[in-house]
Amino acid sequence: MKYKVTHTTNYIYEFPATLCHNLMFQIPPNLSFQNVEEYSCDISPKPSSEIERTDFFGNKYLYFSVERSHKNLTVSSKSVVQLTVPPWISVKPSETMPWEKVVELLHSTETSTDVRQYYLESNHVQFVDGVRAYALKSFTPERPIMEAMLELNTRIFRDFAFTPGFSDISTPLEKVFKHRKGVCQDFAHFSLACLRVIGLSARYVSGYLETLPPPGKPKMIGADASHAWIAIYIPGHDWVEFDATNNLLVNDKHIRVAVGRDFADVTPLKGIVYSGSEQEMKVSVDVRKLKTE
Repeated sequence: MKYKVTHTTNYIYEFPATLCHNLMFQIPPNLSFQNVEEYSCDISPKPSSEIERTDFFGNKYLYFSVERSHKNLTVSSKSVVQLTVPPWISVKPSETMPWEKVVELLHSTETSTDVRQYYLESNHVQFVDGVRAYALKSFTPERPIMEAMLELNTRIFRDFAFTPGFSDISTPLEKVFKHRKGVCQDFAHFSLACLRVIGLSARYVSGYLETLPPPGKPKMIGADASHAWIAIYIPGHDWVEFDATNNLLVNDKHIRVAVGRDFADVTPLKGIVYSGSEQEMKVSVDVRKLKTE
């Protein structure tokens, strides 16, 4: 599968801003199953400084500043990405390690700290009351970890309603759990809480889905904006990705951008602006399948 991704953010200020500093996480990485053929970013007005860096989690990001008066800021990133089927698609869930054994390994020195850091709480992933009991309905004693994760993924898909407008990024996980509704970021954060509270390592994944599905196929939920899902660490198979919003074991239709503990680590665009007025933000995402040669 080959896709063209266009992610455009437009800030409109009531009165001119004099200065802004920004961090942008919209640069897809090259992976064994994802090849980035083209990438570009257009920023208007032209930044005074612009530097591409790599963060603690290995994500590429762009820092830029605009140091002159402006009433609009437009950031448009474009990429062409070739995807192949990831290796975990061929894994037999029943043959993966019992989840309790994975917990033992994670809490020993046999596993690197790069993996172990993902079983801790984070800004948006708190161990609220009831989450552990919810998780253990799928993670029963001695059950293979991938088999249990597939069931948890399905339960979240069935129990929670995708409800745009119910939450924003400041909505606490406790409220999402209580009302059983939210958007893809909420489903990802809840999935992470379920896994981390029982001692497993899991990380947040940001990216995109195809905007328009093939003829006769249903449109995937979350395709009109940047998307989010999770990856759980399974010994022998590394990080395996699941999308509870669409009840999927992630395949060759998900374009990966960045990974972190939660949304706060990989916000698509964030920054500080010096202005004495209100601002409006408009975001559009378009993901189109391209014909392969």
